[in-house]
Amino acid sequence: MTKKILTVLVLAVISSTMFVSCKKNNNTQTDATRNYFPLTFGSSVTYEVDSTYYDEVLCTRYNVKSQMKYVVTDTFTDRKNFTNKLSYILDVFSRPYDGAIWRPQGVIILNPTANGLNWTQDNVKYIKMSFPITDGYTWKGNVNAPINDPDFNFLKNWDYQYRNYRKSFNTGYVNFDNTVTVLENDESVNYPDVVSGVAAYRTYSKAVYAYNVGLVYRELTHWTYQANNSQCVNGYTVVMRAVDHN
Repeated sequence: MTKKILTVLVLAVISSTMFVSCKKNNNTQTDATRNYFPLTFGSSVTYEVDSTYYDEVLCTRYNVKSQMKYVVTDTFTDRKNFTNKLSYILDVFSRPYDGAIWRPQGVIILNPTANGLNWTQDNVKYIKMSFPITDGYTWKGNVNAPINDPDFNFLKNWDYQYRNYRKSFNTGYVNFDNTVTVLENDESVNYPDVVSGVAAYRTYSKAVYAYNVGLVYRELTHWTYQANNSQCVNGYTVVMRAVDHN
């Protein structure tokens, strides 16, 4: 586990100036499904964050609780790439507990395109959503991620898929009547608790978006187990649950 992975994926969340390569309706003005991630100045979502970290060196597991907030704070025009497209700045804040002072944690750049919503954080690019939303639709959300970097190799070949379109979802704090789930990845090989003599890994990633709100739930698990090394799991699980929004 490295700080680079946690910075990009945990606070991110994954998903830029890249183009969504799928043949879908290009009418961005009349597509109401874009409201599953509304881009409105000043809008914010606050999350309770539960993190579990596995340390293979110390062979320990520890839990951390905190809060995080995403706020749309500004816009700019992408003149660098001569596109003149409007991009949105999503500032990330964190604090250890409710009532503590919010501290700046990072910045996410959101780029709506004719066919999707792109997300850039620490120069890593993802296609977080594809429009218009259709239940069961799949796309390569990590196609532009730096998968040749060993820290990000596990992002290779993820197939994002829409599920539970227009279904309700309860974060454990707030119930949202109209949401869509994006299952980004779900794979595993072996389990060390069952067979400790073989290598194992687990990667699971899911996001839930609520209509007129945006991201309300995020879950990311990634751990590995090297049977011939330390005999201990290395990795993390992070779950973000929306508790408030405006």
